[in-house]
Amino acid sequence: NTHEPVWNERLVFNIHPEDDTIHFDVYDADVGDKDLIETGKVKLKNVFDDGKFDDWVKLPAHLDLSVRGEIHVTMNLQ
Repeated sequence: NTHEPVWNERLVFNIHPEDDTIHFDVYDADVGDKDLIETGKVKLKNVFDDGKFDDWVKLPAHLDLSVRGEIHVTMNLQ
């Protein structure tokens, strides 16, 4: 119930060099249906080249009309 949520969630994924993008979908927290609010993506080439990623990812509004928010993403290859 905030406009500035903090998750600090740690997720582990198996990715492969042929994968080129990771996508983020952000949904609302309605009791009923969950509605897609925003989407974001990170090109994995930078992660593979540097072994890590630490940046704010812009979450464009639907139809790419404007930016609606950002999500701070950190990734490390192991």
